[in-house]
Amino acid sequence: MKLSDNLKNIRKENNLSQEQLAEMLGVSRQAVSKWESGSSYPEMEKVLLICKLFNYNIDELMNENVKQVDENKQSKINFNKYINEFFAYITKTVKMFSSMTFKQKIKCVIEQLIVIGIIVSILAIIGEIGSSVLAGVVGGLSYSIIKVIRNIIEAIYLILAFVLGFVVYLHIFKIRYLDYYEIIEENGQTETKDENIKQDNQKILLENKKEKIIIRDPNHSQYNFLTSIAKIVMCGVKFFAICIALGFATSLIFFVTCLILSFLFIKTGMLFVGLLVGLISAIIVNIIILEILYNFIISKKSNKTRLAITFIISLVLAGVSGGLITIGVSGFEYVNTIGASQEIEDTYNFTMSNELWVNSYANRDVEYIANDSNEIKVVVKHSKFYEPNVDLVDNVIYVRYNADSLERFRTIINDINNKRIVNYYNPSVYVYTSQDNINKLEENATNAIEKLYR
Repeated sequence: MKLSDNLKNIRKENNLSQEQLAEMLGVSRQAVSKWESGSSYPEMEKVLLICKLFNYNIDELMNENVKQVDENKQSKINFNKYINEFFAYITKTVKMFSSMTFKQKIKCVIEQLIVIGIIVSILAIIGEIGSSVLAGVVGGLSYSIIKVIRNIIEAIYLILAFVLGFVVYLHIFKIRYLDYYEIIEENGQTETKDENIKQDNQKILLENKKEKIIIRDPNHSQYNFLTSIAKIVMCGVKFFAICIALGFATSLIFFVTCLILSFLFIKTGMLFVGLLVGLISAIIVNIIILEILYNFIISKKSNKTRLAITFIISLVLAGVSGGLITIGVSGFEYVNTIGASQEIEDTYNFTMSNELWVNSYANRDVEYIANDSNEIKVVVKHSKFYEPNVDLVDNVIYVRYNADSLERFRTIINDINNKRIVNYYNPSVYVYTSQDNINKLEENATNAIEKLYR
C-alpha cells in the first residue's frame, strides 16, 4: 500500500477535507492534494506529525494498509472488551446471588432448573422433528450414506443446540435478574468523640452493611459478548438452513422431473390431469419454502401476504389434484396376478450336505415344501422382468435376481395408459425336499444369520 493511498484513507476515515487536514498539518491544501496523488511526498516532520495525530507508527503508514491496521486494532479491542464483559457478567451474578436470602436463592435455583428444562425440551423436540424430516429427504439413499449424513448433521445440531441453549439461558437470566436487580450497600459512617455513641453507631453500621437492598436496574446494560455469541449461533443456524434448502432444491428437481414424466400418462385422462395439478402444487410449495429459506439466509424480509396467498392456492390445487386422481383411478382395472401364461418357472437341483442352507433375501422369501426326496430341488417362479441367478458357493445356495427395470417401466406405463394396474410381484422361491432336510436347512440358515450379525 502506497503512502498516498494511506493518506487518502486516513483523511476519509476521519471525515476530513483536504483543507482541514492541511490546516492540522500546517501546510497548504495543494500540498495535501499532491501527497494523495503521489506527485510529491511530505517531509519527515509531517510524517511524524501524521503518525502522532492518527495513532500510527511510521512502518504502518509507509508500508501497510491502514484500513487493515485499523480493523486489527478494533478486533483486538473488541475481543478484550468481550472478555471483560463476560467476567463482569459473572462478577455481577456472583454479587447478586450472594446478596440474596436463603429463600431467594432456593427460588432462583428452582427457576433456573425450570428454564433449563424448558430449553432442553424445546431443542429435543426440534431435533426429533428435524430427524424425521431428514429421514424423509434422504430415505432413498443407501444405508451407509444415510448413516454418514445423519451423524454429521446430528453433530452439527448438537453443537448448535448447546451454544444456542446456553445463549438463550444467559439472556433469560440477564433479563430476569441482572437487568432488574442491583446491590446497594450502606457505607456511611458517623464520627463522634463519645465512645458509647460511637459503639452504637458501629452496631447500626454493621446492621446496615448486612442489609443488601435489591432494586431495579434502570440502565438495562447490554453485553456485547452475548450478541457476538448470538451472531455465531445465527451463522450456524443459517448453515443448517442452507443444508435444508439443498434438500428442498433436490426435491424441487425431483418434482419437476416427475412433472415432465407425467406426460407419459396423458392417455389416462383425469388421472393425468390430477397428477399434473398435484405436481404443480408440490412445486409451488417447494418454491415457497426455498424463498423463505433464501430470505432468512440473506437476512431479507419476506412478503408474507404474497407467500400466504400462494400457499393457499397450492393447498387448493392439492385438493383438486386429490379429487381428480380419485376419479381417474376409480375407472382402473386391478389385476392381482400376471397369470400362469406369463409366469416363468426355473428349476435347480442340489445334493444335501450337513452345512447347506438357502440364502434368498436373508431367507425371507423361501417357502419349504416337504416331499419324499432327499435331493434339494429349488424352484424360482418369476415374471419376464426378472432373470434368476442360482449358484452353490461354500455350502450356500444363493438365489439372486437380475431385474430389467427399463422393460418393467415400459410395461407399467403401457398398463396404466390402458387403465390397468397389474401386480408384478417379486420372484418366489420354493424348496422341495424331505422334512428332515427342511429342518436341517432352516437350522443352518438360522445359525448362519445369527453368526453374521453377532
